[in-house]
Amino acid sequence: MKCIQFVGLAALCLFLFSCEKRDKAITLPPKGDGVVIQVNMGEEYGEQFYVSLENQQIVHSVPCNIWDLAFSCKADDYTVYMNGGQGMCAYPTGKSDFATVGMGDTSLAASNWLYDGSTGEVDSAIIKWSLHSNQVYIVKLDKNDTKYKKIKIAQADAFQYSIEVGELDDQTPQLRTLVKNTHTNFTYFSLHHFTEVANVEPAKNSYDLKFTTYNYSFYEQNPPLRYIVVGCLLNATNTSAYKDSTIGFTSLTKDLTAQVQFNTHWDAIGYDWKKIDWASGSTDYTIDKRFSFIVKTQNNRYFRLRFLDFYSPTGEKGSPKFEFQEL
Repeated sequence: MKCIQFVGLAALCLFLFSCEKRDKAITLPPKGDGVVIQVNMGEEYGEQFYVSLENQQIVHSVPCNIWDLAFSCKADDYTVYMNGGQGMCAYPTGKSDFATVGMGDTSLAASNWLYDGSTGEVDSAIIKWSLHSNQVYIVKLDKNDTKYKKIKIAQADAFQYSIEVGELDDQTPQLRTLVKNTHTNFTYFSLHHFTEVANVEPAKNSYDLKFTTYNYSFYEQNPPLRYIVVGCLLNATNTSAYKDSTIGFTSLTKDLTAQVQFNTHWDAIGYDWKKIDWASGSTDYTIDKRFSFIVKTQNNRYFRLRFLDFYSPTGEKGSPKFEFQEL
């Protein structure tokens, strides 16, 4: 998906992104000698997948919408990320008293919602205890302005978080303690049910890539256009990627890894390896053959990777198919 020049047309085109059906055959890149994996996220992109290149397998899958907040498990980090794939955003009220925050504060939030970036950089996180301690946030749970909760991170240290959560009209917060799990990148929490959510993410040393939905901001627009995209994110633990658009998949060699700069942003692979050629009159996704990638895993192994398709064998969209080979 590419950003359109003005918001009205962008909104229409982006709506079509989620509605198109495959109606004719497309030309795929030829398969090479690598391993091929396909993940079926569903036409509504409801499932997220964790993939190990090193073990050549899908490690884990889980519905995208079962969690709302991801609390960093690093001992020296207190960052909390939102599930951008659900259209979530947050508003810092500037108030520390949980009881004084209510529906009236949403009028101020309407033009001041904050969104997580897609890079995973710490300063892009909306809720960060060390910067915004004692502040109550209003969190919007979906893109339709229908569900709101409030949360305050009361305390955080190397081992756990203490949080206050509730409905907007609650005077007394519900208190929750979330323990940092040293085996995963994040501890996950549901604001729908005010409970921790287990088994969202597998062990952080067991996978390299995650296929999911996430928020992307098109800053070329004024105001910025927020949109939920479908793409591939890197494992947050010591994983990086190089994106090539010049020499091609088969020319990506081990020698090249010492010459190029690897990107640690979570969305270094991202979503734009697929596209719609609007000029052709088709609404089918095709693979952008310009792009290939080298993924550097947390174990310092290198894999070249390219995408082959976005459709299942029966023609359902939401089924990224990719080929990879260790260098």
